[in-house]
Amino acid sequence: MSEIIIAIVGRDRPGLVHLVSKVLASHGGQIEEVNQTTLKGQFAGLFSINAPDNLDEGLLDRGLAEALADTGLSYFIAPPSVSAGPAEVSVMEPYVITLQGASNPNLIPGITRTVASFDANIDNLRAVTLSSDEGVAPQVLVLEISVPVAVQQTAFRQALALTAEELGIEINLQHRDIFEALHRL
Repeated sequence: MSEIIIAIVGRDRPGLVHLVSKVLASHGGQIEEVNQTTLKGQFAGLFSINAPDNLDEGLLDRGLAEALADTGLSYFIAPPSVSAGPAEVSVMEPYVITLQGASNPNLIPGITRTVASFDANIDNLRAVTLSSDEGVAPQVLVLEISVPVAVQQTAFRQALALTAEELGIEINLQHRDIFEALHRL
């Protein structure tokens, strides 16, 4: 079996996940993971497919093209990744960063620069700009990140606090287990 990633984007409508999953199944592809969202009326989906080794990607491509022809959706089939050997894997801890402040074009670049500088990976990012009658709209961000265990937590927290101060925002960092426990209450 090989792993294939398919990205699909376009105007949302009911039944898109069914349509795509039906095509994938007809070619022997088992969906292992899906991440899909709707943003301002647009559908965006990432499908991780466990496909048989004898999968004809040309046939899969034609099957998707036919199924999506009248939907206006665009898709991309990423070629299976080829590894040059086992990659060094860091032991990671899951954290959640929440940010709130005035909408600012430097907000996402600023916070993601700090996260990346500690070799932390962003697993999920959600940004929402709230409506406001008072001029500058507030923005809320939630980042689910994986931080290498070797990272010095004090230095990481200080760097995030400094970035928040520079951007004029409120920031909170919690281990994901604590975040989830608090939000279950």
